[in-house]
Amino acid sequence: MVYLVNPSFREDEKIKEIERKEHQKLTLKIEKVCASQDKEIKEFEENRKNKINNNEDLIKICFDDTVFCDEYQILIEKIKTETKNIKFRKEFEEEWNNTFSNINYGCYCRNKPNLTIYNTCPIYEDPLDNACKLRQDCISSKNLAWNESLECNSDFSAFLDTIPYSNMKKFDSMTNEEIMLMTANKYKALLNIYNKLN
Repeated sequence: MVYLVNPSFREDEKIKEIERKEHQKLTLKIEKVCASQDKEIKEFEENRKNKINNNEDLIKICFDDTVFCDEYQILIEKIKTETKNIKFRKEFEEEWNNTFSNINYGCYCRNKPNLTIYNTCPIYEDPLDNACKLRQDCISSKNLAWNESLECNSDFSAFLDTIPYSNMKKFDSMTNEEIMLMTANKYKALLNIYNKLN
């Protein structure tokens, strides 16, 4: 009986072992990075909640993450209490106005519409840009500013209410839909915060 031996068998096994070890190293590296990121996120969350409990940086915390601000009832209650102080209320309103006015999306979701940015406005039949166009039409007809038009918010708010809050905070590369979602979430949170505090 003759047995044929694959001369490269041992070489193949060595390569497989090297590949297995490299894969194991890469997996461990990824796990360490994820653990480190999880730890940083946890520390950030704890630090933020400690600051809220101590009434520190309430305005900054609120406008750095408006969705968190809208959803975290303790923060809203602390801000409500602090707005009894006229200086705090003025700072809060200024920051709200600045944040609302500095969102720029599409042709119409901005302080002043810009119809030269895209070939077609509202952009690509985009639902958010369409909602902003209706709001711009309303404020224009009433001679109001973009950030002071409460009477033009009902249809806009009704549209925003159909969009659920997203847990996504940062993207390496964002799709148009994700950008629209983040922008809609920001508008929705800002309007909710305003309504809760007035």
